[in-house]
Amino acid sequence: MKKRLLILTCCVFLSVLSTRASGQESVKTQEPIEVQLQSLLVEFFKHMANCEYSDASGLFHYPLEYTSERRSEVILSVSKLLKIFTDEFGIPTNYKINETPAPYYNVTVCGGDMQYWEKYPSYMQIPIEVVFSKENDGYIVILFSNILNKWEIRAVAYGLPAQRPGAKERVVEIMTKMLISLQPKRHNPPTKEKYPIVLASHKLIK
Repeated sequence: MKKRLLILTCCVFLSVLSTRASGQESVKTQEPIEVQLQSLLVEFFKHMANCEYSDASGLFHYPLEYTSERRSEVILSVSKLLKIFTDEFGIPTNYKINETPAPYYNVTVCGGDMQYWEKYPSYMQIPIEVVFSKENDGYIVILFSNILNKWEIRAVAYGLPAQRPGAKERVVEIMTKMLISLQPKRHNPPTKEKYPIVLASHKLIK
């Protein structure tokens, strides 16, 4: 069965958590929401540091119409992609929320495709500047959505600064490994033309 898991490339998530809602959350409920998201964030990074990719992928939201079999299949795919994140970027440290990060190239994983997420445009996000153990300075962005009154991870992006020499090529290399991991029977690796990578900026692409 063809994987429908969407690998979004170079989406931009540059808003600070406490000021970016993109939804209907009120000021009165903002603080407890932030606490919930921070809890999810801590749990995600704990699982990633311990190489518990199945547990980390369990924090993602998956389309409501998925059967249990389909859900398990996609969770496994997300786990594989998260492992590639660690294998290629390394373990992140020195976490620091950065409201205005410099342009960067990134690869992203989520539990649903673009068509599904168009039905749920509301989200919140945390952009973080980190130091990767294998790739040095970089960025991680966690995107969250609240569906049926439950906050879950919508997407996770790992990126490298655009000003770094060879950053685009390195990200393309990682993206290709991700795509191949989802399509093990494919003989020819996907090309940049078919799966383009775009320079991230401070503007949100919808």
